[in-house]
Amino acid sequence: MGPKTSSHQKKCLIVTTHYRPLIGGALTVYDALASHADGAISVLTAFTDYTTGAETAGWQGFDANCGYEISRVTEMRQGYLPEGAGIWARVNSRLKAGKLRRKILAAVLETIEKNAIDVVCIGAQDALGWLVKPLKKSTKCKIIIYVHGEEVSQNAHSAAAEDARREALNSADGLVAVSSFTADLLHRKYGVPQERITLQNNGVDLDKFRGELAPDARKKHKLPGSPFVFACGRLVERKGFDKLVRAWPAVAAAVPKLKLLIGGKGPLEKALRDRIQALGIQDSVEMLGWMDEEAMAAAYGLAEVFIMPNRTMPDGDTEGFGLVFLEAAAMGTPSIGGRAGGAVDAILDSKTGLLVDGDNEGAISEALIGLFTDDALRASMASAAQTHALTQGWQAKTDEFLAYINNL
Repeated sequence: MGPKTSSHQKKCLIVTTHYRPLIGGALTVYDALASHADGAISVLTAFTDYTTGAETAGWQGFDANCGYEISRVTEMRQGYLPEGAGIWARVNSRLKAGKLRRKILAAVLETIEKNAIDVVCIGAQDALGWLVKPLKKSTKCKIIIYVHGEEVSQNAHSAAAEDARREALNSADGLVAVSSFTADLLHRKYGVPQERITLQNNGVDLDKFRGELAPDARKKHKLPGSPFVFACGRLVERKGFDKLVRAWPAVAAAVPKLKLLIGGKGPLEKALRDRIQALGIQDSVEMLGWMDEEAMAAAYGLAEVFIMPNRTMPDGDTEGFGLVFLEAAAMGTPSIGGRAGGAVDAILDSKTGLLVDGDNEGAISEALIGLFTDDALRASMASAAQTHALTQGWQAKTDEFLAYINNL
């Protein structure tokens, strides 16, 4: 039997560098938790996007309608210095960083007092881990860090930054890891005692991805009438779309009329389009670009298989969890993912989908061909995937998180 939960629900403040309506996996997680917490979770963030310096479009409307408390300041993280910046630019950047930290700390302390906060959750460890020490000194709040994976799988930019990261992780009152991969990394790489790490797998929005589609969904979203495989995500190397495109000619030869649809934007887009042309597979592969949630739900639900053959990059960059696999599962579609990072928690191998070596084009094509030559296996995985996803809704995940902060 676990520890008794207090009848008084502690209040949690998530502090993060940027927030919805911007797009991002971590932002989706925090929004989902706060949306299901009945006022127990609030957010402190910025109304600008540090990657561009521009004001986030539509933030006022989002905050007014989200259903929970959001406090915003101008910025929570400095923008990037240009490559080759001179010594004076670097000195000036350090001075600005010190000033910004003081402003951020003041904003956090003010929000803690205003909202009677019991627990502060740092939601952007790479940029805000430094908050652990001053908050433990200045408040009675418990301080936790929400860790997704990629922000600790890659080494920090310097030895000093790596030491600061280790100190923050080991000084916090607790760490929330989104996958067993992330939890193991925190213990193995940074020496965090296992008893101070709690595993909290990401959930899925069962209101948006619930296995139901409008009769005109195929026509409305211009999806093919023939069988297709759906792939979606930010177009970066670790997602594996480059390997998928290279593996596709073998699949197309073995399964005629099967199409591959790839949704998403990112730095690899032009290279992927060029490779599709070079391989002569443009008749069976289509790049869809950015997709909203309604279009993604339709593509998940109408696809025979979802695939994102993720892999770990040489610098340690990897998939923290792989929420797309759960979204596909909720729509009744089995997945193929890479045996890397947190995907091993999102896909139950050989039950709700298949895990493959994302570096191996042959393994990717073999897995796809295997599923399309065994209709019974594909149907069995589709059913198991949806059954599993229905147990992974955000309300259940939020209840777990709230019980965790109550028992800190």
